[in-house]
Amino acid sequence: MKEFFLKASDSLITLNSSISSNARSASDLILKIISKFDEIRYASESIPDYIIHPDNTKSNLKMSGEIRVAQLLSSIICDRIADQCIQLSESIDFGEENLDVRGELRELNEQIQQLDEIIQVQQKLANGASVSTKNIKDLQKKYEKRIKQLEEELIRKEGLSLTVTALDASKKPKLFGKGKFEEFLGDLILEQGKKLPASSGGYITLANLYTKLKSQVPDVEFSIKDLEKSCKNLKDDGLIEDISKRSGVKIIEFTPVSLTNDASKIFNLAVNKGYVTIEEIMIKTKWDHQRVTRVLESLINQKIARKVSSLDTGDQYYFPGIYGDDNW
Repeated sequence: MKEFFLKASDSLITLNSSISSNARSASDLILKIISKFDEIRYASESIPDYIIHPDNTKSNLKMSGEIRVAQLLSSIICDRIADQCIQLSESIDFGEENLDVRGELRELNEQIQQLDEIIQVQQKLANGASVSTKNIKDLQKKYEKRIKQLEEELIRKEGLSLTVTALDASKKPKLFGKGKFEEFLGDLILEQGKKLPASSGGYITLANLYTKLKSQVPDVEFSIKDLEKSCKNLKDDGLIEDISKRSGVKIIEFTPVSLTNDASKIFNLAVNKGYVTIEEIMIKTKWDHQRVTRVLESLINQKIARKVSSLDTGDQYYFPGIYGDDNW
């Protein structure tokens, strides 16, 4: 599902560039849409792989028919969002007459609202909460053919036999004793902070931290909210530097990260996809080339950013701490 979110995210960034250059009157609306999409993507990454039921049995959510339906619908909606962004970008760039950009963006926003509802259903299913799935079932019926195609692709790719069923949930996950649980989670967070490579800059996204810890202790059930609460407690105790929100993404700072106002703006631009280019920065900040390169060099010297060059993409500046050093 992650690849569908990344495709939609990249398409939204491209659309934003087109709007910034040719339809500035709608720039406020596209920025709100991007912010909402990033919030939904972040929420999707916090959905656990397993739940533990009161009888100590464990369910793999990836194998769950209910969760799988919601995952497939998320992928389909992300694909539609990407296609709509690409078409609108081309229409703007070619100067299509009588193009109602704001009207198109409102339709795009409706797709994102649908995606939001689907992700909320997944989160509730993962937490064993009761779920009203009428709208989702309507979408399931609407995209029945595409769901079946995606399901067949996944079966071939993963070698799994999966069953798509109607959405429903009633089981409640097992909770740990509060005191020992919070102490255990806090220790896990601090240990992970010690393992961060120097190239991370001493920070990591909350979603990436959650993914790393879940892989370390797959049999321990905890939510992204549990993790966030523990991080805030560690900050209050002076054991980590900060937990902050940048461009809709929550960042954990294990060591002080000194950012000037200019550096902070570039960091925020990179949060959406983990990297940024000089051209993107110049378009979005209206700075000249010299100012942009000076700030980027400062970030590289602090080991917060890394420059990667290729013939295909040119110079790109990656921020390893955002989505993990091993991804780049």
